[in-house]
Amino acid sequence: MAEKDHVILTAIGPDQVGLVEKISEFISRRGCNIDDSKMAVFCGEFAVIILISGDSGSLFKISSEYRGIENETGLSVAIKTPSARKTAEFFLPYKLTATCMDHPGVVYQISGVLSSLGVNIESMETKTYSAPMSGTPLFQLEADVAVPARTNINSLRQRLEQLQRDENIDIEITPMKG
Repeated sequence: MAEKDHVILTAIGPDQVGLVEKISEFISRRGCNIDDSKMAVFCGEFAVIILISGDSGSLFKISSEYRGIENETGLSVAIKTPSARKTAEFFLPYKLTATCMDHPGVVYQISGVLSSLGVNIESMETKTYSAPMSGTPLFQLEADVAVPARTNINSLRQRLEQLQRDENIDIEITPMKG
């Protein structure tokens, strides 16, 4: 089987019924496949990032014809060829969850600890919601992170525990089951 190449399509714009169908049809009709995607609606705005695979000719069609899907949907679309991944270092997959009363700077502080130890955030979702009884605004973060094998996991845990105490954030980091 021939090696597949990839492009990444990102799009953002006003939400409307049928956007996923139109985007997936655009990709499919050019002989390409959706390998991975994340989609969400925020305040009436639709946002998507899609990893598309296909042969070089089909991906060229995606890259050269995406203005048509922009015109059809009203979305702002960008196409990018992925960078070559640097895989010189071995990483261990972990799941990080954090919850607290909502306040500015939570993502900044957690990501600062992770970054300082060489931990890469591979995917992250955050949300705010109201506490069931009090209605207090709460914040939740869930992230898949890649911890370098050279990183002392106990040091990482200690740094996160210090952040928990300082900022009153419940943080849990657990190995992902492979």
